[in-house]
Amino acid sequence: MRVMSLQQLADIVHGHHIGADACFDAISTDTRSLKKGELFVALQGENFDANDFVAQAKSKGAIAALISNDVAVDMPYVNVNDTLSALTTLAKQQRELAGIPLVAITGSNGKTSVKEMLASILNRSHKVLATAGNLNNQIGVPLTLLKLNEHHDIAVIEMGASQQGDIAELCEIAEPTVVILNNAGAAHLAGFGDIESVATAKGEIISGLSRNGTAVLNKEEPWFDQWLELLDGRELISFGASNQADVWANLGDVTTGLVDGQFTTRFILHYQQQCIDINLRLIGKHNVLNALAAAAAAISLNVSMDDIRDGLAALKPVNGRMQPLTSIAGGMVINDCYNANPKSFDAAMSCLADINQPVCLVLGDFAELGNDSEQIHQQLGQSIFNSDVHRFYAVGSEMKFAVNEFNRLSTSTRTKARHFDSKQALSDHLLGELTADMVVLVKGSRSQGLESIVEKITIKESGECC
Repeated sequence: MRVMSLQQLADIVHGHHIGADACFDAISTDTRSLKKGELFVALQGENFDANDFVAQAKSKGAIAALISNDVAVDMPYVNVNDTLSALTTLAKQQRELAGIPLVAITGSNGKTSVKEMLASILNRSHKVLATAGNLNNQIGVPLTLLKLNEHHDIAVIEMGASQQGDIAELCEIAEPTVVILNNAGAAHLAGFGDIESVATAKGEIISGLSRNGTAVLNKEEPWFDQWLELLDGRELISFGASNQADVWANLGDVTTGLVDGQFTTRFILHYQQQCIDINLRLIGKHNVLNALAAAAAAISLNVSMDDIRDGLAALKPVNGRMQPLTSIAGGMVINDCYNANPKSFDAAMSCLADINQPVCLVLGDFAELGNDSEQIHQQLGQSIFNSDVHRFYAVGSEMKFAVNEFNRLSTSTRTKARHFDSKQALSDHLLGELTADMVVLVKGSRSQGLESIVEKITIKESGECC
């Protein structure tokens, strides 16, 4: 962010400045990662109050604090009623000062992949600020926007939602000039209730688009016409799997699979009279649609087709999302443990069909599915039974329903699924079964922490696996 004084901060957030003035150009909300000279923002939640860690923040080198409680503070600070509201106000002000194009991305599946694809494309010709990791909520988006500085000329911001109104709030802060709505599926149903409500909530990103902005929409989504009604005169560029879309590819001509131990997907991207060959270091036809979404947004920003081709070719698999790793037996482990819902599971299973090797499926609970969770997990068991999966192991209370349904349908003792009481027990069993020709897919919701299983069964490589 741009250099700011505490008095300027107090004026912007309508707070009370106490102590000497000081300047800062970075913010931290976590004492564990705080760096010397940063402003410590003491956020509050249902189960924590960071006002209790102000002294620790000072010992770590914080230059000042933004607080909301009467606590003993032995350094300059600004006191406000609500630190999250103040953080949001500050982020909005920084976004307005930047005055640059901003792409906002949402969808039930693929938004992080689209974000990484678009950032890789734009990095060919722009100085890009992109959401780090999965900082896509009411805290993460402001923190990302506060990283904007005078060197950035474009921003790519991921937006998630767990209930109605979340996306609308984020758009009010970020003021997007381009939005990408990838899809709507059965995710976060505990907060939304049903898929129709998910589609409505995702549509908030279109309503939050600037008046002269462009919406990038999936032509094949059943909610496409509903989303069109929200455009209200704004520009549209569509993407999809037929020439009815503006940016499209023929999925029947896509080649995807495992080549020399690496994922690859090849297809032809069409736009108007132009055709370009695309080579992704990813697997799956769902990633073709993700790439088309990123390309459509890039086209709306006047990026060249050469940069689109080269940017997509340069992209590496995203950590925790269909990420190929090597097992300790020399086989492949596909790390897809960052998140899970039924639609992303179907995409992963489609990818496995393109790999001609024995597959072991390791699953953890799919979270936030609301009252339909038991039924959805039972349907997972049916889907797995009807697939070519070689082994099916699971952990988590909800995944018991999938295992039980699989075993109810199976009449062969050789194809029984097995549920484990702990990740440790599952890992120990799996270690004894790994072979050089086996592919292991590990997938579950973020709350399941299945990266611990991935770490135990893979060869340590440079960098972290998850």
